[in-house]
Amino acid sequence: MDQSVKKTVIVAASVVAAAAAGAVAWWWHTRRQVEKVLLGLPNGTGNISTGIVQEVIDTTNEIMGRSYFTVSELTRSATATARGINNTPSPAVRAKLQALITECLDPIRRIYGRPIIVSSGYRCPELNAAVGGVANSQHTTGEAADLVPASGGSLAGIFRAAVQFGGFDQLIIERRGASKWVHVSYGPRMRHTILAYNNGSYTNITTSWESYIANFA
Repeated sequence: MDQSVKKTVIVAASVVAAAAAGAVAWWWHTRRQVEKVLLGLPNGTGNISTGIVQEVIDTTNEIMGRSYFTVSELTRSATATARGINNTPSPAVRAKLQALITECLDPIRRIYGRPIIVSSGYRCPELNAAVGGVANSQHTTGEAADLVPASGGSLAGIFRAAVQFGGFDQLIIERRGASKWVHVSYGPRMRHTILAYNNGSYTNITTSWESYIANFA
């Protein structure tokens, strides 16, 4: 190759590489700033501010071809922060959380087509006990997440998207007092079980979920 041409190619490649690196750096900076705003909002998922911020994050992810969720998002906990609990996952748990995101949460989010907020993800044993979780909860192994819609979304819509996706271990529509959420897990057992939880009582609705959701309010 002619030396002048070679030099031009090298310069062009350097410019492209720098631009790509700059784009990635911009994405991470933007995401960090947006998440700081999200962390500073009142604890009450589903309010309009949270929904707008989550939509900004999702849009940024789509532009950059990134996942809709992060491991840090699934380990964040207001209870852990308030009580000084170290909710840092082990490398093995981090790997399970990443699998949960890639193989389950992202596909559900794509089908649902709207922002989804993770209200609870990984819980170390101490945090799990603090929030009243059962000892064998899949939250403690990094295999489960609780999901709620951003403002204007639908819990039933998230549930239906998860059913349509189908690649889950357990899917549970849960109600405790005035709080409602969708619990989804992904792990080696892959039982494909669909349950309803209503203030302490579980019902298997694997074959009757459509009628249950139609009357869920």
